[in-house]
Amino acid sequence: MGKFERKWMGLLGLAAGTLLALPLSAQAAGAPEGMKEVAGNGQLTLYLNEEDASVAVMDNETGRLWYTNPADADSDEKATAYYKRLLKSQLQVQYYNENVQSALMDSYNDSVANEQFEIELLEDGLTVTYTMGKLTESLLLPNAISEERFLKFTEQMDSSAKRKIDRNYVLVDVVGGLTTTTESYPETYPGYGETNFYVLRGGVKDYLKEELAGYLEEAGYTQEDFEQDQMESGAGDADSTDPWFTIPLTYRLDGDNLVVSIDPEAVAYNEDGFYLVDIDMLPYFGAVDEGDGYIFVPDGSGSLIYLNNGKTTAPSYYAMVYGQDESRRVLSKTQSEVEPSLTVKLPVFGLKADDQAFFAIIEDGAGNADISADIGGRLTSYNNVYAGFSYLQYGPAALSDMVGANSYQLYSQKNFTGIFQVRYSFLTGEEADYSGMAACYRTYLEEQGALSRKAESEELPLYTEYIGAIDRYETFLGVKYKAVEPLTTFAQAEDIAGQLADLGVKNQKMVYTGWMNGGLHGTAATKVKVVGKLEKGGVSVKKLQKDMAAMGVDTFMTVDMQYVYQDKLLDGYSAMQYGAGYFDHSDITVNSYLFADGSMDKKLANLISPYYVGKVTDAVTKAASRYQLNGINLGTASWFLYSDYLENRYTDRQKASMLYEESFAAIQETVQKTLGDNGNAYSFPYVDYMINVPLSSNGYQILDADIPFYQMVLHGYISYAGEAINMADDYRTTLLKSVEGGAGLHYQWIYGDNSLVKETDYDNLYSVHYGSWIDTAAEDYRSVAEVLDGLENQLIVKHEIVSDKLTKTVYEDGSTVYVNFGESPVQCEGVEIAARGFAVRKGSD
Repeated sequence: MGKFERKWMGLLGLAAGTLLALPLSAQAAGAPEGMKEVAGNGQLTLYLNEEDASVAVMDNETGRLWYTNPADADSDEKATAYYKRLLKSQLQVQYYNENVQSALMDSYNDSVANEQFEIELLEDGLTVTYTMGKLTESLLLPNAISEERFLKFTEQMDSSAKRKIDRNYVLVDVVGGLTTTTESYPETYPGYGETNFYVLRGGVKDYLKEELAGYLEEAGYTQEDFEQDQMESGAGDADSTDPWFTIPLTYRLDGDNLVVSIDPEAVAYNEDGFYLVDIDMLPYFGAVDEGDGYIFVPDGSGSLIYLNNGKTTAPSYYAMVYGQDESRRVLSKTQSEVEPSLTVKLPVFGLKADDQAFFAIIEDGAGNADISADIGGRLTSYNNVYAGFSYLQYGPAALSDMVGANSYQLYSQKNFTGIFQVRYSFLTGEEADYSGMAACYRTYLEEQGALSRKAESEELPLYTEYIGAIDRYETFLGVKYKAVEPLTTFAQAEDIAGQLADLGVKNQKMVYTGWMNGGLHGTAATKVKVVGKLEKGGVSVKKLQKDMAAMGVDTFMTVDMQYVYQDKLLDGYSAMQYGAGYFDHSDITVNSYLFADGSMDKKLANLISPYYVGKVTDAVTKAASRYQLNGINLGTASWFLYSDYLENRYTDRQKASMLYEESFAAIQETVQKTLGDNGNAYSFPYVDYMINVPLSSNGYQILDADIPFYQMVLHGYISYAGEAINMADDYRTTLLKSVEGGAGLHYQWIYGDNSLVKETDYDNLYSVHYGSWIDTAAEDYRSVAEVLDGLENQLIVKHEIVSDKLTKTVYEDGSTVYVNFGESPVQCEGVEIAARGFAVRKGSD
């Protein structure tokens, strides 16, 4: 591969830079220093630095400038020389070699600094194509060199240079004996035969390679020496042993948004021994080193990282959009530290500094995306947040049966659904905060048809989730067998609904779980059959629907389209045919873990491949018609997103999310109403209600404050409730969090006694007997309804953390709800709020 020349097509190109929002200076009135205008649409103007490929975008209304990279990166006193250069990058990639050694490259150190980039001007933007990786003839550094020749050159070096060289080359001791680290090298470099040789360690950064090449050159190493070593090694053309990556990055103006994208199909790299696994896009866009503000990350309900918060010993923030991929954890023997119900549900992030902010939406490729954020003061002075995208999926394959404890890496196909795309919006003044970001996202989702305003207001909903049946071991004549145990029959559920109505609960939502296929942990939903024991008492599943409709109670029957707890003959499912699989064809399973140390206890269930969700959907829609179901709870499919890595039906998470959307749409057309459960953003267009919405974050050390961002997006569009309050660690705090976010209340109950679940696989369902809770539930429902009634169809237009114990939530009609998490009463804006209590000032007051 020859050295690239920069090709200017139309106007010249992009510059590496972090989008910093700066006031419009006299100089910027025309164009920022060192930049040229390359596109504009009346609302935004796009500028390019021809030398470093950085870009700036100006909001024409306010004159604010946002840079892809910090304009004064070279002056950063915190950053080392390397990180100063990294601050100028627009892309960073992670890759592996065949020895499973990970390495990084970035667009500045490995492309722009070597003038290996091209720029193409578009009508509404531009594309910068970066080639990262040192081109062969420009660097005289052997990947392999005989021991004799290695010592010949290192003997000519001073002690410092020799130490550097020794640290970055490893001896392949063919004569004395190979190690697990070096055993593959004789095959890679067959020319050395039975002679010892040295190999350049994998993952050495290009800037360090330049330094090492300089030491060799000073020791007399020449082009002829390089060619001799290449020939002696027997490795063939050096091009095949050097990593390189060509990635096009496109910027487009779309109204008042900047849209940045990468087409993974257009990415090229050296596939002979290298595997591209991750691409980080604009890691320093909008980065700031000072100012009053925060980074917004969508962890759980949403969370803030205050700028320069001083938590430099805490790990930086990293989370996969839509949670971890269980398929990647197939070999893990310990429980994940990430709480699944509090993962990233929304593919968004943002940053506020003083009276300006940017808000970003990952609008394509979210299923394979992740979000990273960090504070200033750790490696650089800059606070930043950005999205990354998985290119090849990968994971280890333990081959302990064949090669002891060695582990090798397995990689997915290059099979992409869509592109990698992030949309940036710019907020100023009073809109430049997380409330403005929520409004921006609401508007976007509404324009995309993903959210629709409620036509009519309704009373505050109370969601009562009933567990129908479980399986438990019993004995007969000394023989142990597994039997179905009814916990709440349909008739008993009707009884509880009547009691709640008598207690003044006006808007009940009945969620019925464990009603099909053997109960709560049943067989695959490839066939659907009601549990017969639940129809005792004269109420069938059909009658339940009719009776509840007559009472004005919406009923949602839970279907599990993913988990298979029991695999029985003639149930339409086999793990070999329909189960999700790993690269090495092992089954993807869900496991239970020991409370004491988080180690794996036992397998709980297999998972149905998302590739076959259509088959399950057909069974569910037929059952909905057969049993005349009024509503369906989509269950775990609302949020649990995993891959199937088997080659003949390869389905990554982006494709899986699309298949689930098709499933949800088909179910939505079959029943009157649908309910989501802890839903990811892609479920929003297909649900009328939602339970188990996140009320907090995962509580990572770097986070400073939780906010109800998720609720601010949904309120007025989809009615929702948080986790079952009676199952929460802290009942009162969960109730307060529900009020803060405008949520209904949610309880999980059984009609039978709590003893029915003791010494079973369901002993986590403690304290679920409805009789212990119904009066408390009705009382708390009435007190919350006094505050939230009339607001169910209102947007939340503002949320504010007044103090560490007091929040206020403002609705579009002007009503303000105050929540006091403290142990003492407080006053705010003339309103008295009791300790651990809440109050409202109606908009009409």
